[in-house]
Amino acid sequence: MLFYSRGVMIKISVVVPVYNGEKYLQECLDSILNQTLEEIEIICIDDASTDQTSSILQQYKSQQSRIKIITNPINSGPGVSRNKGLDKATGKYVIFLDADDIFEKDMLNQVFQRMEHDSADICTFGEDEFTESIHECKPYPYPYMWWKKLEEKGAFSPKDIKDVLFNIWNGWPWDKMFRREFLLEKGIRFQEIPSSEDGLFVHGALAVAERLTCLNQSFVHHRMNLFSSLSNSRDHSWECCYLYLRALKKYLVEQNQFDTFKQSFINWVPNFLYWNYWTLKEQNRNHLYDAIKQVLLEEFDLLQYPSDYFYNGFYYWFIHEIAESENYLCCNIPIDLTGRWMKMLEQNDKKLAHLFDYIKEHQYGIGIWGAGERGKAFLSRYGHREEVKKVFDQNDKIEGCKIGKNHVIDLFNKETCKDIDFIIVTNTLYFQEIGNTAKSIAPEIKLFNLEAYQEPYLSFPLSIEECMI
Repeated sequence: MLFYSRGVMIKISVVVPVYNGEKYLQECLDSILNQTLEEIEIICIDDASTDQTSSILQQYKSQQSRIKIITNPINSGPGVSRNKGLDKATGKYVIFLDADDIFEKDMLNQVFQRMEHDSADICTFGEDEFTESIHECKPYPYPYMWWKKLEEKGAFSPKDIKDVLFNIWNGWPWDKMFRREFLLEKGIRFQEIPSSEDGLFVHGALAVAERLTCLNQSFVHHRMNLFSSLSNSRDHSWECCYLYLRALKKYLVEQNQFDTFKQSFINWVPNFLYWNYWTLKEQNRNHLYDAIKQVLLEEFDLLQYPSDYFYNGFYYWFIHEIAESENYLCCNIPIDLTGRWMKMLEQNDKKLAHLFDYIKEHQYGIGIWGAGERGKAFLSRYGHREEVKKVFDQNDKIEGCKIGKNHVIDLFNKETCKDIDFIIVTNTLYFQEIGNTAKSIAPEIKLFNLEAYQEPYLSFPLSIEECMI
């Protein structure tokens, strides 16, 4: 069913909460108004902004009948604002976008066509990240190999991927489109809390949908230069991370879906808690440690599961380290990048041993591509192995520099790759770019995505072959 506004069919309602967004709001609105799909309404919720946001919105509304404005009398947060936008929406589908992001011109049309074709309740798609210029976007480390399979599959049930449902999609809404009637029928709402407000909405919706579909393409350019302010806001509301997880479990139980998605949920809980743990300031990190130790380990029954129940050994170690340490000061959980990678490798030794058995079985000579923190951590632990022949990096300024105990950094060319059959790429962000470079020079070489196999960001199980191109 399509809805009408002033005689025009509304296919999609675009909900945009904004608070003090004067710097980027016009760029965002232009990217929505210039969409190739015109049958849309744009619902902007001004969350009691104190800058020029209100003036900008009024100026656009005076020129564009497709724009509606809701003004919050007091600053209420994104959860309240998105719920108000959802209540006002009339389109067949609804999407929630941030007021500092930029959208590909054909995004809404392509996602609309996909949802119509597959009669889907939710369509997921990708994003990339940038700071100031969208010409310098970096891919987000999604499990693209999974996404490719799901895109080819067409419509599918969440139960088809029940063991990884919460692990292959983050709980944010801007890379997903929802059928509005489905949301209303299921009573799905954003939590009205200061942060982590979108997790229940997104993961709850994914669990109770009948039909999902996926596009393995990045449509949203997500601006990252506001991280510090967002981090500060989340730091002041550190407890929201477990309020969301608690609410999600309650919702799954109420919907008789918890047993179906239990393994995915149990893997997601320590993943999300750890991400909050290392990004919080020390005082609130201590508070979160206490909450996990005193309440959450028991509430989520995390200690009852054996190590092989977890897709990433690091998260099994994380919860047991908290359980077994006397207090926060005695806890040895890493919060720096190098420490995290070293501990990730250590706790995934069995998986890495399996990888080296695979390499040895095929008699591959291997190269390591990446001389950053991930590459250094990997070489520190495995650089002594005789199978490791070379270390490559794209930065010509560090060519010839020593790395680890036994290696120097080479640029990749036909001469340096002569003895190489298999390249371990340590950084997912550049995996496709590196793959294109390597294949253009030596198409016979196999490339392996270490991050995807080791799952540092999202916990999901992939085989060796699934991480190769």
